[in-house]
Amino acid sequence: MTRRTVRVIWGLTGLCLVAGVITSAAIWLGAPDQPWQRAVQELSTLLDVVALLLWMGIFAIYWARRQRRP
Repeated sequence: MTRRTVRVIWGLTGLCLVAGVITSAAIWLGAPDQPWQRAVQELSTLLDVVALLLWMGIFAIYWARRQRRP
């Protein structure tokens, strides 16, 4: 993969983490009895999982590059 692709994946990882922090803050600061509370919790979890998967992809790319070099 190219360096540009890795940078894009890093950017997506950062966006997912920032969006996860914003949704978590909405959960913590919002009223507990709101009907949208459960949906926001699920969105926050989904964003965290996507960020983790993207980070694992970046690690796999770096690992594969390192293994090719003798």
